[in-house]
Amino acid sequence: MRNPRVFMFDEPLSNLDAELRVEMRLHLARLHQELKTTMVYVTHDQIEAMTLADKIVVMNYGKVGADGRPMDLYYKPAISLSPGLSVLRR
Repeated sequence: MRNPRVFMFDEPLSNLDAELRVEMRLHLARLHQELKTTMVYVTHDQIEAMTLADKIVVMNYGKVGADGRPMDLYYKPAISLSPGLSVLRR
């Protein structure tokens, strides 16, 4: 597929050391801006979610527990932002 409408990432940085994670987050953010394609990004890392997401969906036992913009969820969380986060970039 040459021009996918959606990219899906499932814990892509989980096995990297801290320094490489920071570097890869920057690369993923640039890639998103260049391609202007929706990216669904699953992570348990709140920093990744908050820095990469336009919208966050917090899953709670397989159901949507909360969703919204990162700063809205940070300052007015409907539920805890752990243990699992799903991130949507548009």
